[in-house]
Amino acid sequence: MSRWTSRVVPAFGLWLVIALAAWVLGNEPRPGLLALYVALGTAVVAMFLDVSVDAETSHWPGARADPVRDPGEDPRYGQLRRVVGHHLDSREVGGTLHRRLAELADHRLVARHGITREADPAQAARLLGPDLMAVADARPPYPRLSATRIAQLLDRIEAL
Repeated sequence: MSRWTSRVVPAFGLWLVIALAAWVLGNEPRPGLLALYVALGTAVVAMFLDVSVDAETSHWPGARADPVRDPGEDPRYGQLRRVVGHHLDSREVGGTLHRRLAELADHRLVARHGITREADPAQAARLLGPDLMAVADARPPYPRLSATRIAQLLDRIEAL
């Protein structure tokens, strides 16, 4: 059986069944218009089948062999590295590094001591020390921090 025969015979059978069912149910089917609808539907299905037979199946890649970051690495660490790099390399000093260091210090104060700079500024200033308080309270124009100074501040935050 050829490709056209396998398409035309079922389409004709479908047209015949629909026309007879409509006539038996008391309707007045229009055979030409009904044939046009059946032919259009058959053409769409035939085109879909022709294209899907010739198309290759999709192969989606699985997990990447090299992850974006090492397993267990804290994403905040990567973000801090980018902020420090930007601070050291940029022409103008923004407040991003100062805010990030203040956030880390605030997080450490809450986690270790249960206080915030807003709720108990005197106790927070005593725990942070003058160097971290100067960074946390810095306003524009922000001073440029050297890599050594940043390392000292991070060591101080870790020691809280």
